[in-house]
Amino acid sequence: MIEKNPDAAAAMLEATNDPPPITEDDINKGMINLLNKGIIPRDVDLTPAFEKGAAPVMCKGIKFYDKREANVKREIQTGPANI
Repeated sequence: MIEKNPDAAAAMLEATNDPPPITEDDINKGMINLLNKGIIPRDVDLTPAFEKGAAPVMCKGIKFYDKREANVKREIQTGPANI
């Protein structure tokens, strides 16, 4: 027969009520990181957080190129320049 320890159950419940610590790195990684770590509950409506101030996504016009430039091969540099 397994005996239940009420003190252990109370300690476990109390530990789950404490919010996890938030580091500066967590904040810099963004909202998705906070959701994935459980710092922000998944069922919370985040709309009010984005209603004031600058929009999280900015839209701007795009540049259209001439069709003659569509298949022009350009040199692509993938590393530091060796000048």
